[in-house]
Parts: sequence; C-alpha cells; structure tokens
Amino acid sequence: MTVDQPAPIQPPVLILDDERDMCEFVADVGADLGFDTKWCDNFEDFACRYSVDLRGIFLDLAMPGMDGVEIIRFLADNKSGAHLVLMSGYDSDVIEAARRLAESRGLRVAGALHKPFSVAELSAVYDILSTAQAPARPSVVERAPDRYRPDIAALGTALDDGHVVPWFQAKFCTKTRQILGAEVLARWIHPEHGMVGPDRFIHLAEREGLIDRLTDSVIRQALAQCRDWRKMGVLPRVALNLSPHMLHNLDLPDALVDIARDYDIPPEMITIEITETALAGDFTSQLDILTRLRMRRFGLSIDDFGTGYSSLKQLQQGPFTELKVDQSFIAKALTEEGARAIVESSIQLGHRLGLKVVAEGIETEEQMNLIRDLGCEEVQGFLLARPCAAGSFNWPRSS
Repeated sequence: MTVDQPAPIQPPVLILDDERDMCEFVADVGADLGFDTKWCDNFEDFACRYSVDLRGIFLDLAMPGMDGVEIIRFLADNKSGAHLVLMSGYDSDVIEAARRLAESRGLRVAGALHKPFSVAELSAVYDILSTAQAPARPSVVERAPDRYRPDIAALGTALDDGHVVPWFQAKFCTKTRQILGAEVLARWIHPEHGMVGPDRFIHLAEREGLIDRLTDSVIRQALAQCRDWRKMGVLPRVALNLSPHMLHNLDLPDALVDIARDYDIPPEMITIEITETALAGDFTSQLDILTRLRMRRFGLSIDDFGTGYSSLKQLQQGPFTELKVDQSFIAKALTEEGARAIVESSIQLGHRLGLKVVAEGIETEEQMNLIRDLGCEEVQGFLLARPCAAGSFNWPRSS
C-alpha cells in the first residue's frame, strides 16, 4: 500500500513589465520550473494582485506612469517580504543604484537582469527563488491607514497620474450562479498609502467639484477595458454609478452616448445606477435626463432601494429597468421580520413594475437561498465575488 505524496507547493511569483511579450516570457520560464506565475503590464493591476506571501517579484524599472523606484517605495511601505528581481534596459549603474535603494528600504533583492537576457540567465534567478525563504505572513495590499485623510490636491494628482481606477464586482444569476454582468467601482491605489477607500474620496470629489472629472475618467477606463474584453470574445454588460450632482446636467445623456461610441460599446450593454437619495431633488429635471437616457437605450437602475427618500410615485414615473435592494436589509433579513418584509415587498414591487431586481451584499448561503426563494433574479456580494481589478475578472465566453 502506498501513500500519496502531497503535490509540491508552487512558489507564487508576480511579474510586472509594460511589455506583454516580456511578461509572458518570464512567466512561461517560471511555470516550466514549477512556479505559480502571474503577470501584469500596469501598476494598477499589480497593486491589486500584490500580497506579501509572494516568493518573488520581477520588476521592470522603466514602467510608464509609475516608475520602478516608485514601485519599490510601494513595496517597502506594504512590508513586502518577496525577493525582488530587477529587470531593465538601463545601464548597469542605474540597476545597481535601484538595488541599493531597495535594500536600503528593507527589501530583499534576489538578482538583476539586464535586457535582453537569456533563458539561462532567467533560470539562474529562478533557482535562487526556489531556495529562498518564503515570507512568513500572508496578507493583501493594506488599506490606507485611518489617519490618512486625502485632500483635494492629492486627489487631483491621483487623477493626473491614473491612480484612480475601475474595479469590477460581478453580478450573478441567482439560479445558475453564472456571471451576467459587473458593477464598476472606483478605487484609488495610492503609491505610498495603499488602498484608499471610496468613502474617503467620493464625497471629497463631490464637495470640491472634481466628481465630473473623476467619473469621466473611471467610465472611460472601464469602457476601454470592455472594448478589450469584446475583442477577446466576451460580451460585457456593465453598470456605471453616477453621482447625484451629475443629474442636473441636461447634456449628460448625449455625453454618455459619445463616450460609449468612443469605445464601441453599445448603450444597451450599459446600465446607469442612481441612488435613491439622488431622486430627492428636482424630479422634473431629473426625469428629463432619465427619460433621454432610456431613449438612448441605456438601462437605468435605482440603487440602495429602501434607504432614501424617493416616493413610490417617482419610482413609478421614472423609466427604470432595474431595482437594487440595499444590502443593509439583506444583512438583517434572516433575523429581523421587518427587514425580511422590506426585502420581500421590494422584490414584489419591482416585479409588479416590470423591473429586474438585484440583491446586494449576499455574504452567506442562507441569504442566497432566501433571495432565490423570494424570486430575485440577480445577486452580487462577497459570497460569490469581491470587487477586483480587470486582470482578475473572469467573464464567461460568448457562444
């Protein structure tokens, strides 16, 4: 009788280079040598995939937007225990200076590769990584500390440098659990402080007059990604969040049509999400904008339903196509009769008005079963998928 031996652990390695061919070359050699290799060609995806359990990080020093020195600072601030491999076409003295900088910041450097390098040179570095000590404490990119409170100048710089990026949270069919679409969420990946949550910069942008610029940037990045997905055979349906401050711009429908056209995304593949509290203002002008959005074939979703101040008359008059039940009610629906009644009545109301109903914040199988039994069509929440960068999102292929 023989006892099956456990499969050998594949040390995780992350590769960052703006040249995809180089990324694939380094990843393929590592995979052949038994490493679990992943790669990305921009800092935003890198920051999302980074964790301190990585055995090695291959870093191109000549990254556009955020250079290798800034990324070394990011790794040091996030207490990276990975063994760093520097890659560059710069002169050897530049590479050596970067090595000294990384080590002075407490990072471990396993080697340096001057481009172009051979398979043998690359394999030699992987040999070093294979025997290197694994980091002791797994983790993920840390959220910016509570003491960090960004100001408008920092946010403006982040927008200039492309550090505010779209993440995607999947929306699933309740019955089959297949991905039907994704909600686009804004995330700020700060090079020094890590992840800055939207609770710290959305209201700041609204208060200081940057919300239009921020929203335009995130939408354009998201639709550019959708265009890339379409070229890969995916039919991405996405939901975009709009600030209430934007519902006073009568040019908004035409502006969104122009953006969608710029990226060759049909408007019918886009749903515009508007929070219920946004409908508390001048509903006549809002109805003008909402109606014209529907005339241009965008979907319209009323978000956080049950938490705002909109009247049932406004819900009935508005040309909505979707109703999203707020997660605060989902969280209590199994333990509080009142919350369950709100969830059940919201689903019934949505169906009576001809709307698709989406439940937010599904975190347990018990919540999933309840929502399914109540007839809700779509769900999203941590049980099935957390928000993630585009490179980590797995769309089903179109048939």
